[in-house]
Amino acid sequence: MRIIGIDLDGTITPCGFYNPNIPLPWWLSYLLVPLTWLSKPRKAIVKKMQAMEAQGCQFIVVTSWFGQFFRFTERRLKSRHVPYLKLFCVGPGKGTNERKLKVIKDEKIEIFVDSNKRIVEFMKRNSVKAVTSLDGID
Repeated sequence: MRIIGIDLDGTITPCGFYNPNIPLPWWLSYLLVPLTWLSKPRKAIVKKMQAMEAQGCQFIVVTSWFGQFFRFTERRLKSRHVPYLKLFCVGPGKGTNERKLKVIKDEKIEIFVDSNKRIVEFMKRNSVKAVTSLDGID
C-alpha cells in the first residue's frame, strides 16, 4: 500500500487561496470560505485519485488551512467525492512548510504532491520525494 500526501488548494482544486508564507488572522479566512466551497476539485484529479486508490494507494490531504476549518474542509472533500484517508490542516504563515514536513514524516508519506514549486523544492531539500502533480508519480 502506497501512502501519498497531497495538498488541497491549487493541487486538487484549480486555484489556491492561501499563500502559506503570508500570516493571516484565522478569522479573515471566513471571507474565503464561500469562495472555496464554489471551487470544485478538478474532475481529472479526483478520477486519477480514485483510480490510484483502487490500485491500493491511500491519500493523506495536508493543507495550509487553519485548524478551525477542519470540519468544513472535511465536508468539502466528502461532498466532492475526493478519496482520502486522513486530513491535516496545518495553518498558514510562518512555519507552514515545516508543519507540512512534520506531518509527512509522522504519517510516513512516501511521496508528496503540491502544485507550489517552492514547497516541492523545500520538501526535496528535506529528503522527501515531492512532485508538482499526480502525473509525476511513477
